[in-house]
Amino acid sequence: MNKAVFLLIGGLIVLTASCRKDNFIGEELLPEEDFLNSARIDTFTMITYTDIDDSIVTSQNPFYALGSMQSDIYGKSTAGIFAQLLLPANNLFFGDNATVDSVVLTLDYASYYGDTTATHCVSVYRMSEPLFNNRNYYSNQKFHYLPIPIGKKNEFKANNRDSVVLADGSEWEPHLRINLFDAFGQNIINLDSTVLESDTAFLQYLQGLYISADTLTDGYSRGLMYFDMASDITGVRIYYKNSEADSLSVLFPFDGVKTNYFKNTYPESSQAYNAIVNPDTTNGEAFTYVKGFTALRTIVKLPTLTNLKDVSVNKAELIFTTTTDDGRFFNAPPKLILLPQDSTGHNSYYFALYSEEYFSSIVDDNFGGTDIGGTIVETVSEETGRTVYQYKFIITRHIQEMLEGSIDNYGFALSCIPGNRIPNAVTLGGVNSPRANFKPYLSITYTTINK
Repeated sequence: MNKAVFLLIGGLIVLTASCRKDNFIGEELLPEEDFLNSARIDTFTMITYTDIDDSIVTSQNPFYALGSMQSDIYGKSTAGIFAQLLLPANNLFFGDNATVDSVVLTLDYASYYGDTTATHCVSVYRMSEPLFNNRNYYSNQKFHYLPIPIGKKNEFKANNRDSVVLADGSEWEPHLRINLFDAFGQNIINLDSTVLESDTAFLQYLQGLYISADTLTDGYSRGLMYFDMASDITGVRIYYKNSEADSLSVLFPFDGVKTNYFKNTYPESSQAYNAIVNPDTTNGEAFTYVKGFTALRTIVKLPTLTNLKDVSVNKAELIFTTTTDDGRFFNAPPKLILLPQDSTGHNSYYFALYSEEYFSSIVDDNFGGTDIGGTIVETVSEETGRTVYQYKFIITRHIQEMLEGSIDNYGFALSCIPGNRIPNAVTLGGVNSPRANFKPYLSITYTTINK
């Protein structure tokens, strides 16, 4: 389901006013005159809990993930690729009496995430459902494909550093090679000339390929491979000969529509399981979870603002503290994004440019003109004197508009960025954390307006 929304729906928040401290994190950054006749409040009622994240567009990704991972904390994730092959040229002709020698799917490495020593299994299938180039496709969309694979590569380690030397002595950049069945290539060679005349005709014959990450005999892998699907190396290469020549080859590029499919599951043994199955949406939880691959998000509700009326907000800062992450595989996100929720509980965007991973949702963000924060920072806890890691958001204008009633209060969500590519994950202290210094809070410094 398409859950991303491009109009930000805001709201009125209500609050219970009382003051906790005389100073607050970051106040030294404000000009002294901003504190004249001002007060501070940070005891707003807040509710935080974990929810399944919205799907997000993956058909405009710069790179495409393939692989599987698992964590005792955050559950399991897999990534597969649906992609259209196009003709290398219109009116393709293989020559008289052409026969296939071999067929190889080649994928140009772009990056890697996780354990570089992990082994992988990959299968390739023919799609039986079309993709359309005038549509966005989302991370939770899976398409029909024929169940019998046309190629498979078992128990291999990704080598994205060493050059690949072929049998003819030629040297290529690091890339993954998967042998496909000869019959698949021979069927393409034998196609009628009308099918090889144009991409439109060819796509009616071959609607695309599904490149699937298989689980291993002992379960999930521990890493994700990333591929540049627009590279000159990436595609399906048919090696063949005809009546006039030998050692011929032609590459069918993945120049059509491409999209990543993510699947996230949460075994009962994972810590995130109970947080998802039975969240306390009334009082909030002690811990909440955020995970990329459109897996988990933290919901933030501010149900009681309201005695704070007729004020000018000098600064509003929303702060979350990390408690742990699975540093073996799922690293803590270097940055989180704060997203207002719409009336149906979905993430809301003013603007989203998926191909460049740029998203704008908070009024203060001003379409990239202002840095509202969200990057993980190292901080010394005032309560314990120990180092903690926090995500801080400055949302002054947004809160002001909520207090004025021009933005409705449907709450916020904390999600990974870029959640359409990387499965980073982190555990945050919730409102019912047994340790006070782990609890999230909203701090507002304001000046009362006399009417």
